[in-house]
Amino acid sequence: MFISKLKTLSGLLLLAGSLFAFASCENEDETPVFHALTVNLTLPEGLSTDEIEHLAVIATNSRGVNDTLYVTNGLSVTDSILQGQYSIKVTGNVIGTSDTYVSGTGNVSLYQDATVAISLDKLLQSPLIFKAIYSTGGMPGYVVDQYFEIVNNSDEVQYLDGLIMSSPMGNQTQPNAWQANGMEHLYACGQGSVVAFPGNGTEYPLQPGESVVVANDATNHAENAGEGNHCPDLSGADWEIYLDYSSADADNESAPNLDVIFYNNTGMRAFGLGFFGRAYLLAKLPAGMTPAAYAADPANIQTTPGTTSTMQFLMIPNEYVLDAVDIWNANSEEHYGTFLSRDDAQGVLASDAWQGKCIRRKVTRIENGRAYYQDTNNSANDFLNNQPLTPGQTPTTVD
Repeated sequence: MFISKLKTLSGLLLLAGSLFAFASCENEDETPVFHALTVNLTLPEGLSTDEIEHLAVIATNSRGVNDTLYVTNGLSVTDSILQGQYSIKVTGNVIGTSDTYVSGTGNVSLYQDATVAISLDKLLQSPLIFKAIYSTGGMPGYVVDQYFEIVNNSDEVQYLDGLIMSSPMGNQTQPNAWQANGMEHLYACGQGSVVAFPGNGTEYPLQPGESVVVANDATNHAENAGEGNHCPDLSGADWEIYLDYSSADADNESAPNLDVIFYNNTGMRAFGLGFFGRAYLLAKLPAGMTPAAYAADPANIQTTPGTTSTMQFLMIPNEYVLDAVDIWNANSEEHYGTFLSRDDAQGVLASDAWQGKCIRRKVTRIENGRAYYQDTNNSANDFLNNQPLTPGQTPTTVD
């Protein structure tokens, strides 16, 4: 999630092929027109070409046809591709690390020879990420059947202790009050509640590839909601978010509770309600700082700037964020990102409301029965919507 200063490396990208020629033509009888495309890459400061592997350039035309080329030596190569509108995404791994990579995007209108410059960011791939989020409900008026699945996407043991989960409002069509006042690095959390895993730091290990299901209510909603529902059975959830101030919430002893470290609206009957879209994040505080102490510090609390509202929000800076997911209203044509682009560049469209469907992170590979999940800090690329509810199950196929 961190961006370094940049020093320039130029590479020329050759992209060609009959696949583009025929897939992109308006009519197969038309004569395809090709133009030269040059892509100039800029690496983060401190990284050189011999420290990057699998530097992949993916060019996608307006018809969705894409091709991938691996840049291996930084030398200039040139050719031409079929004219049209192209989006380009570049990714590469930092050699010797399992969680650091470079990434960049660009666009080009190729109706004559053109050059596009792409600055690559150095990104830290978070070890703990959302695997699935179910927030759209399985029955109108039944608002407690949501769940959140968190997975250890690294190759080392991670600890859930102190992991904060929150849900900024999201679903924006314009900058929120903090963004509009120049505070883009702060996320206003607690339209409702902010929760955290208990523990002293090493009480709740999560093995590589394993996940936990956090339910708003750890019970069988398929039975409780009545006829005609699409709700899940969450009686086997690993954790529960129990709001003792909500008369609609019940404390089920089958799952331990997360700690509620902050709340500002007792009218919110469950954590993170977002039937048509919302933003969610996972955060870890620096060593020695507990979630309870952080939430109790008045310096971390703000009211909405530029307004007379007295409602308070717990502010979490982006430097503490491990994972951020923006879910956008699928029925809206206007969206504005909740997070910095390096935390989450774009939102995934929400699943259909009341149909018992979730968003689920894409699987990039499966090794020895373990799934690895895509994490490019871009919800639009990383997640699939309208997925079946399979809490606790491991996907068996690559997306």
